[in-house]
Amino acid sequence: MEPGDNVWNAWQGLLRYGTILSKRKANDGWTYFKVNWGDDKPYLDRIRHRKKLCGEDHKLEEYRADQIHPT
Repeated sequence: MEPGDNVWNAWQGLLRYGTILSKRKANDGWTYFKVNWGDDKPYLDRIRHRKKLCGEDHKLEEYRADQIHPT
């Protein structure tokens, strides 16, 4: 997968679609990606609700290669 590629991610029953913005290889051996998710309101609403319940922000800024899939 490379920047500009379209990808999908399934999270808590939500199917998300986006475009890879950047890619980096980390020292842990994994490749990480920043993704511009399309209409992501349902995901963001659930993340805000989760933060309200537990006080922690679980929103990801980067996604490990096994968390996203090419369309």
